[in-house]
Amino acid sequence: MRKFLIVAVGVLALATTGLAVAKGLKAGKSMKAVAGTFAATPTADVKTKTCTTSDGKTIVASHGKYTGVATGATAGDADLTGPVTLDVHSVVNTTDDVGVVEGKLKIDVASGKDTALHFDAVYDHGKLAGLARGHAHDPGMQVLANLSADFSATGFANGKLGGGTAGGSAVELGPGKCAPDKPDHPAAPSHDTKEKKDPKKK
Repeated sequence: MRKFLIVAVGVLALATTGLAVAKGLKAGKSMKAVAGTFAATPTADVKTKTCTTSDGKTIVASHGKYTGVATGATAGDADLTGPVTLDVHSVVNTTDDVGVVEGKLKIDVASGKDTALHFDAVYDHGKLAGLARGHAHDPGMQVLANLSADFSATGFANGKLGGGTAGGSAVELGPGKCAPDKPDHPAAPSHDTKEKKDPKKK
């Protein structure tokens, strides 16, 4: 965490077509558009560390699991329907409210096998936008999806996989020092303010 320094924000040309498509363009392979929504709240194991950069920015890094429910947009989107678990690592510059979030998203579909995706996203003022890829419950069926969501200490809300996901920003990360924040301690009394004892008094 000491090496992270978020130094700029700009516009990122993320695809916003709202499609999650099967990977592979060779003849004979299937391909269809799918979409889903999700929401998840943090579990008790989410851990957070805070540090301050040399230029006075506060960096908050967290890692942990979030659980909730994913729902396919249509009856044909069964691979995006079921209990969802996200294993997430985030690094956020809370001074400027920008950062990066990456992790794994698993959906326990009715077939008993998981849809498993890895995602990388940009965080900007409470919003995530990024890309997720992995496989459906059938490991031979690959999935590539635009991902967006609201993200905060309370978890993920209004999450989307395809289906009109929102575009996002870009962050630039470079080398730098980030010193861990120290808890406040009461100041020691100054010797100058202590009452001096008169040696003539007993």
